[in-house]
This record gives sequence, structure tokens and C-alpha cells, in this order.
Amino acid sequence: MTFRETLDRHLRAIRDRDLPGVLATVSPDDLSLITSDGRLVRTAAEFAEMHRDWFNATTWSLEATVVHAVEAPEIGFAVIHLDYRDDPPGRAAIRQESLLTLVFALREGRWVMIHDQNTPIQSASVQKA
Repeated sequence: MTFRETLDRHLRAIRDRDLPGVLATVSPDDLSLITSDGRLVRTAAEFAEMHRDWFNATTWSLEATVVHAVEAPEIGFAVIHLDYRDDPPGRAAIRQESLLTLVFALREGRWVMIHDQNTPIQSASVQKA
């Protein structure tokens, strides 16, 4: 599978709330995730745990548009515009745009995500490629 195919698989698994599918694209032993509130996650197990309840929720949707991607022989990265919407019952609706940076490395013949950083957008002015 190529970098771009793995990236597409990763994003599709998120959209489909497929936690095993997402974890299949995540490095099991070399990971850094920086959340939108600045928290650093270093293990695939913690990554899985923080996504479990979110993936079980059915009120959210996520549109992901790749803004920029670069691939080299052993590393690739993508900047992705996210449009997150959630309409939970009994609570105010949420709409948050952010830029997500994902870095994948070629390890033992397969591409795995090694870095994930989500940065909220304070204004709605983002140019999409």
C-alpha cells in the first residue's frame, strides 16, 4: 500500500468510526499525538483509549480535505482541513474547523502514522487545494 492509500484508509476509518481500521495505520511503538488542547500522547494504547468513546458516539460527522501532501521514499506527511460537526441531544451543537498534520513513515514495508497534531482554526479563512 502506498503512502497516499494508507492516508486515505486512515481518514476513511476515522469517518466510518472504525477504530481497528485506524489502529491498523498507526505505529504500535513510535507515536506522538498532540491534541487540540496541547496534550501529548505517546502510545498506541493511549491513542486507542482516547478515541474509543468518540468512535462509539453517533452524533458527529467529520469532513476531511487534504490541503497539502508530500511523500519521500520513507516518510510522508499531509496537512488536512477538518470540518467537525456534532449535534448531541440535550447539548449545544458543535462546529469546529481545524488543521490536522499527519506524518507517516515506511516501516518494514508498510506505512504507519507516527505523528498526529490537530490545531483548531480561529477564523474560517482556509484555502483548500
